[in-house]
Amino acid sequence: MKSKRITFSLLFLYCLTTSLQCDNCSIRALRLDATKSWLPLKGKTQLSFLDNAGTVSIFRLSVVDTTEIATNDCGEAYQYEYITTALYLNQPVTDSIRFILASGGWMCASAVTGSNPNFSMCNVFGQAKEGTIAQRLNNHRIGNTTYKKVILLRHNPGFSNSIDSVYIANQFGIVGFNYFNTKYSLQ
Repeated sequence: MKSKRITFSLLFLYCLTTSLQCDNCSIRALRLDATKSWLPLKGKTQLSFLDNAGTVSIFRLSVVDTTEIATNDCGEAYQYEYITTALYLNQPVTDSIRFILASGGWMCASAVTGSNPNFSMCNVFGQAKEGTIAQRLNNHRIGNTTYKKVILLRHNPGFSNSIDSVYIANQFGIVGFNYFNTKYSLQ
């Protein structure tokens, strides 16, 4: 549990610091752009998924859509926005899929089972263009639904593959994933 918090904290700080560097200490608000539509889960506390055996599972969801005030290196205050999303896959909340979206479309994603990382990456949209660990898919069917724009995130080589093939869809958020060799699709 401690290693998960440390990993998440480091990932969050990395995303935050790389997206908040000031240009000669100019004061400007750092707002989320159109990429916000990839995590439209504000206000939801759970998501229902259908597994490949036809069983419905309800997973706890945490969404934080925040605007905060910070101070740059010149001592000037500015606003910044970010979204964090965590889908908890088990009761003790040790297994999860997490996303952080900051200004400029900077998205980080991670998945852990217990203290074992499955994947961890930043610049998800840029990684999806390269198509190695993240891949863009158009009109892709997940479960019984076809989604117009999808990004597939695979586990990192050398990491645990207990959580594999996480799918996010524009306008929907998390729409599918493999968890211990069981496929789940958004109901």
